[in-house]
Amino acid sequence: MNIDEKRAKRNVEYARRWLDRAIRDFSVFRKLVPFDGKTNKPIRCSGPALAVYLLQQSIEKAVKAAAIASGQYGARDFRQYYSHNSLGLIANLYNRIIAQIQVMHLDTVAKQMGVDLLDGESKLRTLENQVMGKTHLLGKNGEDLNFRSTSIRISPEVIDQIINMIIRIRSSTLAITRVAFGMLPMLGVHKGQAVIEDTEGFLRSLADSIAANLQISSPSEQQMKAAAQLIQQMIGSGFEPVGEPKRRDIIAGNLGAWALSAALLFLSYLTFAHESTSRYPLKRGGNTRTGRIGCDDYDTTLGIVNRIGRIGYVTSLTLNDMKTEIDALALFFAVTQDT
Repeated sequence: MNIDEKRAKRNVEYARRWLDRAIRDFSVFRKLVPFDGKTNKPIRCSGPALAVYLLQQSIEKAVKAAAIASGQYGARDFRQYYSHNSLGLIANLYNRIIAQIQVMHLDTVAKQMGVDLLDGESKLRTLENQVMGKTHLLGKNGEDLNFRSTSIRISPEVIDQIINMIIRIRSSTLAITRVAFGMLPMLGVHKGQAVIEDTEGFLRSLADSIAANLQISSPSEQQMKAAAQLIQQMIGSGFEPVGEPKRRDIIAGNLGAWALSAALLFLSYLTFAHESTSRYPLKRGGNTRTGRIGCDDYDTTLGIVNRIGRIGYVTSLTLNDMKTEIDALALFFAVTQDT
């Protein structure tokens, strides 16, 4: 395996410009919507439709920044195909990540860890086709649904469930990292310095210590073998860490993975349908039930307006955590097969 670092650098530079624009849009959003991490009640703002539009734009640009970092898309993909459909784009990006995992010969490791990449690829392709209007989305009773109108009609209670899940994943990521670093001295690793001859044994001891501390299930033997194999293959691909691993860098990397793999997906679902509806009024008023609404219909009866403070809080975390993920994603896609 080789890493085309020049290619990665070019992609990062352009992707950062998109992420900077996302952060700028969000800074204007923050002036309209006061929020904090504990806000659950509806927040009043002077322009809810404008606030939702700025939120949608921030998330759309963050998704496009990730896509640009991958180097897998051209300007025509954004202008003519995906346009403002951030949900369709991120579903496609996830599938390209799966394809890159296969290029790096990590698919067997993923299978050992209990990850069915082929099933994931199929579901993501179905999701993208439904979101892009290529195939129909059917409800429980076989009725024809529309992804956009379904997103627009989402209730405050369901949004709370989604936001709670996203935050819970992030909190678990932080907790595992904190405990892992606390356990290292007990396993003979001091200031990042140690010679680990038995990688699998070391990972087993660390995983068992983390599981006991956080009262969660410990990984299986097969998963431990797969994790050890993954480390060896990543080192063989040129991803060997240089110098002492720092808690700050590890946390930033883990949170970047959280932002890309969890937060951006659900934030895209909550916002992608509002790109046009939040900007223009309708001649005869809107209908929330059908998802046909205009900018004058944005009030607290809409779930996204009702919970805009909570969505804004998670978006602020996501945009900040994306800063390091841009680099990691570019390097990941810069790995090529030996010729």
